[in-house]
Amino acid sequence: MPEFQIPPPLNSKDLENLLVDMFNEIHSTSSFKSFGKNGHKQKGLDIISLEKNIVIQSKLKDLTRKAILIKRELLNDIEETVNLILKEQPKINFDVLYIATTYSEHPDFDEYCETIKEDTKLDFDIIFWGWETIQRKLIALPKTLSSHFSNFIIHPQSSKEIKILSRLDMKRKIENDFGDWLNYSFENRKRNSKMIIHSIDDTKYPEHELNQEGKYQWFGAEIRSRSHKGLEFTTAIEEIYVDKDYFWTDELQKNYEDFLKIKVARVSVIDYEDIVDYDLRGDEHYIKPHFFCKFKHNGTPFIEQYYMTLNNKDVPYYFDITTKKRYS
Repeated sequence: MPEFQIPPPLNSKDLENLLVDMFNEIHSTSSFKSFGKNGHKQKGLDIISLEKNIVIQSKLKDLTRKAILIKRELLNDIEETVNLILKEQPKINFDVLYIATTYSEHPDFDEYCETIKEDTKLDFDIIFWGWETIQRKLIALPKTLSSHFSNFIIHPQSSKEIKILSRLDMKRKIENDFGDWLNYSFENRKRNSKMIIHSIDDTKYPEHELNQEGKYQWFGAEIRSRSHKGLEFTTAIEEIYVDKDYFWTDELQKNYEDFLKIKVARVSVIDYEDIVDYDLRGDEHYIKPHFFCKFKHNGTPFIEQYYMTLNNKDVPYYFDITTKKRYS
């Protein structure tokens, strides 16, 4: 339970409006909107984004009732929502269905969502957000927070703590969702390690477009590992020349005999807080996970890059790309 408490909305329309603004701010878009109004045939959907291929069903609950009754009702709501979508077949393409509610989190909801997906062989994911998750997201969304909770004030001394909470939240999600890659060494993985990394500002995908810094707005990279700094990707395999003091260059030298040519992987690190969202399923162009990131580091999403030697025990394992020497 977070230390801060934001009161949930009192009616269904306020909750729906809150979620629309939240998702628009999270995804840096204006494409999320209510799907019809009361009385319209909503086909199990309250909110949609045709741009992001996301739909949302919001569930406001009377929290004065017994918890066991609300929990049972929510489990039934999840099943009914899925059944209604399958029955009505809304003519909307989507990859993810969010169930968002004012009730509390519980592992049973997440497990039930996964069970329904497997049992009915759904071609979309179901993600459950209880009020704790919504609160954590809201703290990192100043525009939505000020619009819907004008009396809620984040004290300056807690801003760093909130930033850390948001970063840790993304780190935990990635560790959970990408365990099939991150929990195994590269050679022992059963799944392809290639991922697609997008700028959140890119509007031309699948076409390639250069940003103002002359860098591509999306590209492929192989997920390698995680560290305290962020998520690490192999973005290139290169050759460098290393001298006896372990300084390196990527240019062939005249006194070549004094240099050892080695093969290295360029490892590029994305800070967890620069990862806005990801899609495990991919799309019709690349059926593999897609990351959507802030490209705010010289036109790239990378806070750091270094070389890692491949199959060479005669030189240090890591080389600093900036200083052109080994890591001490």
